[in-house]
Amino acid sequence: MKKSLSLLKKALRKTRENLSLLEGRVFSWEDAEEALLLADFGPQFTQELLASLRKEMGGETMGLKSALKVRIKEILSQYPAPALSPPKIILMVGVNGSGKTTTCGKLALRLKEKGSVLLVAADTFRPAASQQLQKLAEAVEVDFFSPTGYSDPAAVAYEASRKPYDYIIIDTAGRLHTRENLMKEAVKIKGAVEKASGRKPTVILVLDATIGQNSIAQAREFSRAMEVDGLIMTKLDGTARGGAVVPIVEKLKIPVLFVGTGEGMEDLVPFEPTAFLEAVFG
Repeated sequence: MKKSLSLLKKALRKTRENLSLLEGRVFSWEDAEEALLLADFGPQFTQELLASLRKEMGGETMGLKSALKVRIKEILSQYPAPALSPPKIILMVGVNGSGKTTTCGKLALRLKEKGSVLLVAADTFRPAASQQLQKLAEAVEVDFFSPTGYSDPAAVAYEASRKPYDYIIIDTAGRLHTRENLMKEAVKIKGAVEKASGRKPTVILVLDATIGQNSIAQAREFSRAMEVDGLIMTKLDGTARGGAVVPIVEKLKIPVLFVGTGEGMEDLVPFEPTAFLEAVFG
């Protein structure tokens, strides 16, 4: 737990610095708004949050920092993360460049402590993606599945989902959230998994934390196409502004499961609201 908190504090350093405007001095509601915007909580969410607290506190800023922490914890805690107990089929989705394939390897490393893991390359359009995933599988010492002669990602997912593993992690092609045909393909893959296994997969959306508020649009479009069970925020490396996590959860009602805090295979930290608040507010 201490190591995870240390990694999270390091990852959210920039967010914490921006919120330090609220430290140790008399500040106005305008100062609070500036701090939240710099931390990338977003203009709409910031205005709604502060308007609510301003009314609740009668316009006084005394105790505002504590009130912010309480309200943010309420938001982050109201949508519990799904249990990743075996057997579990996990469908990883996200846009190109989000770090999705690397995150598959990191997640496999964490889950292999609980049971057998199979990494599945269902991105049949990019041979490089399959090669990358195979190298990751070798690095974290889990099994890998990418049958030759398959051009249909759903067919690969179908075959993989019939295999007797505790955890099956399926890496899908990166897709722009604005491309309807690619989004439909992700839904098709999900259907193939359900047909082959007789159970519903856990859909995890991987989002790049460095794009801030743009991640909300991505999450919204993916959740419209299919039910998203959880989020993984990647690239929280100390320069990203992590405040976007809060409006994503609040607007879309999707819990954050993990955050990626670095490039190493062990740099995937379980998301916990209390630890997040300590990391961003100190």
